[in-house]
Amino acid sequence: MKRIIAAVTGAALVATAFTLPRVGAQAAGCDSTARADFDGDGNPDLVLGDPGANLGDKVGAGQVTVIFGDGDLKERKRVHLTAEDPEAGAGFGYSVAVADVNGDACLDLVVGAPWAAGGRGSAEIFLGSPEGLKRQRVLTPEGDAPRTFGFSVAARAAHGAHPATIAVGTPHETVKGLKSAGAVHLYFCEDEDAAPRHRLLTQDDPQAEGVAEAGDLFGWAVALGAVMGDRDAPDLLVSEPGEDVAGQAVDAGSFSVVEDVTAPGDGKGQHWHYGNLGIGSATEGGRIGWSLAYVEDGDSSYVAAGVPGQDAGSKRRAGIVALLRSTGDGLTPLDPVRQRTDGVPYEEAEDQYGWSVALTAEDGVKVAVGVPFDEAEQSRPDNGWVHLVSVADRNDAILVDALNSDMPGDAGPYDRFGWSVGFVPGALVIGVPDDQENPGGSVILKPLDGSTPIEILPEGAADQGDFGAGLAATP
Repeated sequence: MKRIIAAVTGAALVATAFTLPRVGAQAAGCDSTARADFDGDGNPDLVLGDPGANLGDKVGAGQVTVIFGDGDLKERKRVHLTAEDPEAGAGFGYSVAVADVNGDACLDLVVGAPWAAGGRGSAEIFLGSPEGLKRQRVLTPEGDAPRTFGFSVAARAAHGAHPATIAVGTPHETVKGLKSAGAVHLYFCEDEDAAPRHRLLTQDDPQAEGVAEAGDLFGWAVALGAVMGDRDAPDLLVSEPGEDVAGQAVDAGSFSVVEDVTAPGDGKGQHWHYGNLGIGSATEGGRIGWSLAYVEDGDSSYVAAGVPGQDAGSKRRAGIVALLRSTGDGLTPLDPVRQRTDGVPYEEAEDQYGWSVALTAEDGVKVAVGVPFDEAEQSRPDNGWVHLVSVADRNDAILVDALNSDMPGDAGPYDRFGWSVGFVPGALVIGVPDDQENPGGSVILKPLDGSTPIEILPEGAADQGDFGAGLAATP
């Protein structure tokens, strides 16, 4: 498998300063009501991370492909983004996130490169405009110690008096001598004439639930939303899949909610684990929070947390997805999402259901669950599939894989179909970064109206790494 996650350690860091256009200064041609639109033409755009891409002799430097749409899920043009200073093994594009961070109504992009500078990591901000995406600034750690800064990223536009916020996860950061305890670095974009305000958050913070411990991997997955009652305040959702919960199991995992991260306070955070999620018995290596997704639907917010290591009876690591909803004042668990629904009776050992998750509120809330290690047939190990499930009616679900009659391409062994999942307006997006038929991987757009899926392929040798391993969800 090409995407190797190295266990590295780190230390404290600070942000490099960057300047933003004045908040609220809307760029000509951009529409604040549009979704997934970087250049203001009104058509959805798509972000595809390719962290294994080779740039000349810089193996695994990584790049991001931005596909600018032309309506009806058609491609108008594509642009490749690379790091300001590409380097071998950096993994630029391993994580990607979108939001309007400078208040001009054009969507902006944050890209993580967690193995830059020998695992120190970095994150880069690209600002959208009618002329396309333009590099704004690089966020880099202080010092040389590795900590995978940029392993996960999230962004949220300004709401009310609360500024736009960027979260950068560093799950392998050392905290008070505890290796890979993990941290999240928060940046608040408030003034064009000053660097963004920075805040370091660990599990030892009074606002966070839990205690920092070696190997917790706090910051593995991050999201920003509103679940604690104030719809304007940015609440942080952060997972710690390596956490050992007392009395449960090693690497059981958990995820936390930190209320309004714009300022330290005495907020009422939440901590979700086997003891309160209602997903079944604690499993060693369950790794709650391996993946996280967030979406808003009217006055409600939804969170999905993948638990790919969850046992189902004797079926080791069959996997499950925890689902929660907030209508204000915190999250409440719903029935978990699992494989056993009408038309999807399968549940096998080592499926790792929930390896990736995504949510959309388009035409009702739906969750997409990636199952990249499922064995479709004995001759097709790790072929993979995706489960698309309506939250309102769990039996309103479909199985999507390369064996579907309308699906482009061939179902091959070790394709790992569903390694990543996401949504753009009108379609489910599926990453197949190990597609055996197409060197470098592929991406599938599955229209939500049931029309014929579209296959997106790499353009050239530079794309032939992990095309589609990272997908940016629409806000």
